[in-house]
Amino acid sequence: MNEIVDILQQKAGLSPDQAQEVATAIVSLIKSKVPTEFQGMVDQYLGGGDAQASSSALGALGGLLGAAEGMFGSKS
Repeated sequence: MNEIVDILQQKAGLSPDQAQEVATAIVSLIKSKVPTEFQGMVDQYLGGGDAQASSSALGALGGLLGAAEGMFGSKS
């Protein structure tokens, strides 16, 4: 999640506290959109502070969300 906070600070110009609040809201939104059994994975992937691990985890989470979208149908 630290990577998300850093990106929000750099690209949106948010203060560290604001960026943390937004990142927490994003993670909560993601968790509300995935089945309960995957919510722990969201915490695992986004909770770490290692930037390299977080980057690969975000890629894996993106794949998971893409698969979930395929299961439930695309909104496009």
